[in-house]
Amino acid sequence: MSKSVFVDYMEKMLGFPLWIKQTIFLNLSNDLTNYLSNEFLDVKESELFHIYKPALSDLGQNELMTKESNFDESIYSFMNCCAKGMSLIEIAIENSFTMEEVAKAFTFCKTSKFFSNEVPNLISAIAGFIAGNYRTGEYFIRAGKMTIEQLDEVLDKQQEINASGKHVFIAELMVQMGFVKESDVKSIIFMKEEAGKHFSLNPDDLPNVALEKESYDIRVENTRLKEENEILKQKLENILTYIKEHKEA
Repeated sequence: MSKSVFVDYMEKMLGFPLWIKQTIFLNLSNDLTNYLSNEFLDVKESELFHIYKPALSDLGQNELMTKESNFDESIYSFMNCCAKGMSLIEIAIENSFTMEEVAKAFTFCKTSKFFSNEVPNLISAIAGFIAGNYRTGEYFIRAGKMTIEQLDEVLDKQQEINASGKHVFIAELMVQMGFVKESDVKSIIFMKEEAGKHFSLNPDDLPNVALEKESYDIRVENTRLKEENEILKQKLENILTYIKEHKEA
């Protein structure tokens, strides 16, 4: 199976010298802590939406082969990448999709039972929220971070406040009532906003550490050859001097 552009890019990044990788890590860490809560930063790999790899069910494989339902071609492009074992981030980059478009295709295929594996609740919740299918309160319920009873309390409180002539957002009330953290609300909203952005990788612009290392090796080899030539030259001069001195003698 040929590597995706994203996998190729990551492999090249992992080949960077340690001092480059550590600097990148520190800069990324500082940047992400400005936007994401610790819960989102410490998420397990299996719960990270964009690196999730959906597998097609027999129903999904059959639809991909026959295209009998005549879905939009973007759905089939998405399914084809799933069949190749690609992660969602690879699918986005390979097809120039936004993560929002990927989330919409993902939720469509999940609802259509085109996936063979059981999608974790948090993955499903994030996909639905990014796709615009779930509001903030429903996301936190589906993600297992809040109960239906708690959301009902929030809705009752909102109705009470609205009746007094004021207005308050549900997300704001959820934080005020202590059901969720403000940082978690900001994190998921930020993720949704970012999901609408396109991102592309140009294979011609990917840094190639192997080539740089090869160039370095060539320079070292050239230096070594020059040194050897100087030594040989000196030896030859010594031999000629010796022959000349003994010949005159």
